[in-house]
Amino acid sequence: MENVRNIEQIKWKKEYNIGFLSIDKEHQFLFNIARKALGVSLKKENIKPEELKTIIKELTLYVKSHFSNEESYMRKIGYPELDNHKILHKMLINLLNNLIKNINNLEFEEIKEELFKFIEEYFVNHIILEDKKIQIWSISLDELRKNFGWKDVYSVNNVQIDKEHRELFNIAKEAFCIVDSSKRNEKIKIILNRLITYMKTHFEHEEEFMKENDYIRYEEHKKIHKNIIEKLNDFIKKLPHMNIELFEKELARIIDITLVQHIIQEDRKIVAWLNTKP
Repeated sequence: MENVRNIEQIKWKKEYNIGFLSIDKEHQFLFNIARKALGVSLKKENIKPEELKTIIKELTLYVKSHFSNEESYMRKIGYPELDNHKILHKMLINLLNNLIKNINNLEFEEIKEELFKFIEEYFVNHIILEDKKIQIWSISLDELRKNFGWKDVYSVNNVQIDKEHRELFNIAKEAFCIVDSSKRNEKIKIILNRLITYMKTHFEHEEEFMKENDYIRYEEHKKIHKNIIEKLNDFIKKLPHMNIELFEKELARIIDITLVQHIIQEDRKIVAWLNTKP
């Protein structure tokens, strides 16, 4: 969690939008409450435990209300992963409830750790990974084709890494170009193989960069790279057996969630960590 401790990093970004206005507004409001709780937790010399407890209770109540609204929306659109999503909601609520329950027995550093843990689990992983799935499932294939691609907000502010990330999106975007149906599967397979080849090269460059700079989460980051490659390889194997529209939506999910999540959450940690070095 060492690179999420700057409160200025906990702010709403437009890439977190899932395309449903009321849910997006609630996500933004949750960010505001979370920032307030984080701001208080970082001023331990001036804060009483009860004050922090009150803010975390406020966050918990709003999170419960938001989850209820989000579940109603998923039910309304017939979202197929509703039950799994509800389990994730329950786990996150339990995180906050346990924090409130134990807050009087925790040191300030422990409270701060638990609070940052929730921020990472919900505001990063849950919105980017899980709530984005709702967006991709609910919109049309034409809309996916139109909106898919690199966005400036994905920048990690490293010229070489950003350049390679853009190229990954450019290759993936070719899979969405419309061609004759008889050539579709073969074309997508070729493009995905290109994507994996380029991704392996990019990951090698990134790993060399981390190693040269003694990045403290180097081994963990390498495992994430390996997992992404394995997911894409497994995905290619499914191509002959999948409906083409479902395949394209799954492709968008893998790229726009897995890769974007990796860029936003993991690659930014590298740059943020480097900026803390003397």
